[in-house]
Amino acid sequence: MREYYRIHELAQLFGLCPDTLRYYEERGLLHPVRGENRYRMYGIQDVVTLNIIRSLRDLDLPTGEIRGYLEARTVEETLALLDREEDALNGRIRALEGARQEARRRRERLEHYAKAVCGPVEFLQEEARPCVFLREDIILEGEIDFLLKKLESRHQDYIKVIGDQCMGAAVDGESLKRGVYNHFSRVFFLTEPGLPCDGALPAGEYARLFYRGSYDRLEEHWHTLRAGVESAGRTLDGAPLELYRVDAHDTNQEDEYVTELQVKVREKQ
Repeated sequence: MREYYRIHELAQLFGLCPDTLRYYEERGLLHPVRGENRYRMYGIQDVVTLNIIRSLRDLDLPTGEIRGYLEARTVEETLALLDREEDALNGRIRALEGARQEARRRRERLEHYAKAVCGPVEFLQEEARPCVFLREDIILEGEIDFLLKKLESRHQDYIKVIGDQCMGAAVDGESLKRGVYNHFSRVFFLTEPGLPCDGALPAGEYARLFYRGSYDRLEEHWHTLRAGVESAGRTLDGAPLELYRVDAHDTNQEDEYVTELQVKVREKQ
């Protein structure tokens, strides 16, 4: 039976690269002896130690904590380690369950809005909708995705561009008065009640319609929505909002995009 193994033999046995074994040695986890020509030589105890290291690295334990365990390893320490391992695994299970629920909500969103009837103007009552937002003097249409990503980075603990939150942009009202339809004043994500927010979309009655396809058709759809508001005896009470229900994060097919165009309204005096 061989007493020692070369670094390449041990690396191959564990599916690692030799540099990883050298790194573990630098961190004080492995202690090979030097053979002829100063080659690293690993014994059976190193094989046992490497089994332990691989198991603990799978739990994302830092090398410092692994070294402390290796140096003071007893049954009692191993039992305490198993307690920490169970806590870590439970945390992963909770994270995975949260990810699964988010995937289900995203699926429900896509299935729901893929069936949206586009064109008709509808009226609905909305509660105040908390949101996080990023405001600029003028946001061009081509900047919206960049700014949504920037906004996500500020709230990454609970906001995701590819997730189940609704994201959108507010059309700039002053630009709209001048007949400019590709200027926006802010981008936003709607958030769940109780989470940190920058404000809220006001409660009240809203008119809305859904449209499919390119965003450069906003002018056409805005005229349709405004005409529906006027014919219903209501008047505008703010600038329109675009809510991106199905977008480029969900499909490469532009004709599959679904945008909800909303505007707050009130009764004519």
